[in-house]
This record gives sequence, structure tokens and C-alpha cells, in this order.
Amino acid sequence: MRVKPLTSLIIEPTNTCNLRCTFCFVTEGMTRNEGFMDLGLFKKVIDDTPELEHLCMHNWGEPLLHKEIFEMFDYAHQAGVKYIVMNTNGTLLTEKIINKIIESPLNIIRFSIDGSAETFKKVRGVELDKIKANILRLKEAKDTRRPELSMGVVFTVEEETQQDVDEYIEHWESIVDHVRMQPKLIQSPRKEPCPEPFGKDYGKLVVLWDGTVIPCCVDYNATLKLGDANNDRVSDLWKNSEIQALRDQHEEGGFPAVCTNCNECETSKTDKRFFFDEFQEVI
Repeated sequence: MRVKPLTSLIIEPTNTCNLRCTFCFVTEGMTRNEGFMDLGLFKKVIDDTPELEHLCMHNWGEPLLHKEIFEMFDYAHQAGVKYIVMNTNGTLLTEKIINKIIESPLNIIRFSIDGSAETFKKVRGVELDKIKANILRLKEAKDTRRPELSMGVVFTVEEETQQDVDEYIEHWESIVDHVRMQPKLIQSPRKEPCPEPFGKDYGKLVVLWDGTVIPCCVDYNATLKLGDANNDRVSDLWKNSEIQALRDQHEEGGFPAVCTNCNECETSKTDKRFFFDEFQEVI
């Protein structure tokens, strides 16, 4: 199967979160230590990936809890990264943070908003009105001071909440620049290769807060370790024997344990992320 060039990274500033959402593995299931990425390590990761174009500054945890997150944005931008993206739960948007976001080189900011106000409260444990007020304050600032900043919302859809989708889209499209749906992760048998080790839209690796490099964000306990960014050059790990062995396993259908039951719920409102749209030919 064709392997795309490594041009994207997910970097985990922290796996600590100030919420305990019902569907999140930070709440239940994550056994690795919590912590915050060292700024020096972040700079090394950026320097080690010279072809990097797209940087996602979130994984498990709330990125705005990291005290040096804006220094990270600046460094990545100065290194030539074209697109810097961050997902946030929106709880920490004080006036100071809003100003920093507006003044930063962040290209896209997305807020995790799941369904109706009732669903949101049930899933995330906070009132949606408070988060929406924060979003509207950021929108006002960006419209007047930095309109090129793209704002969006993300809805993690499951069977019980898919009935909220149409109303959700209609409501949020009038407020933000883009609306995304993604299916909830579930445990059920996988029958097809996953695109993550090969690259679906582009080659991508995940660097956890402590420097552990893995091929997929779903591997929340880092069982598929490819290397350590503290010592290894990240771009080299896209070509090493560990990830090639993983690719071979997926092509042969002999998935490793963490992949065997990795799946996404079926809804009529979302497309699955961790499946190829069409089976790729060997190139």
C-alpha cells in the first residue's frame, strides 16, 4: 500500500484535562503518567521534522493548560509550519487567553461541543451557555482584529446523539466558520487496514508529552511505541522497522492488540476517520 510523505504531526502538549467527559479515555482507561511537554523537547521535534506543514497542537488533554503553549505556536510558525491547529474544550477562554489567541500565529481553533445543551451537560459536566459565551467573545475579537483565524466546532457523535446533528449544524454554522462531525470511538472487531500507519490524507505521527512517538492518536496508552523524540529524529521514525512491521500487519490482517478492536460507531451523520475511503493499491 502507498505510504505518503510525513508532513503532519499531532503533538500532545499535555494529557491532563480539567474536565472528565464520559466518552474520553482520560476519564477512564488511560494508565500512562500525566504531564506537560518540555518546551525544549517541542523545539527539537519541530527541528527534526523539516517537511512539516500541518501541526495539530492537541491530543488527549486540554492544551490551554500548558503554560508555554503560545511559545510553542510561535516557534512552529517561525520554523515555517503552514497550518497550526488546536482543539480545546473552551473552558479557559479568559480575556487574557483570548488576546493571546488573537495575537498568536494559530490558524485554526476548534471547540469540542457535543450536541444539545442537555447532551453537552451530560457528556462534559459543564453548562453549554458558558462555553458559548466564551466562543462569542473570541469571535467578536477575531472578527475585528484577526478575521483570518478560522473558528470551528467539533461534535463527537454516537448513536444516542445523532438526532441532534441537523439542528446542531444549523445553529453553529451561523456562529463559526466550520462545523465538523466525528464518530465516537468504540470497541468492535476491525476487518480492514487502518490508514494511520500509511497516511490517509498525509503522513502523520503522534508525539506524546514525554516524547514517546506513536503512529495513531487512538493508542492512548502508547502501546505501539515507534521511538522517543528525546533521542530519535522524529522524521526517521516514519521509515523505521517498527512502523514497517505495523504496516505489514495491517496489510496481512494480523492486527496488533490495540488495533484489533479499534472501531468507530455507525451513524448516518458521520464518516469514519480510521478507515480508507477506497482500498489503496501498492505503489
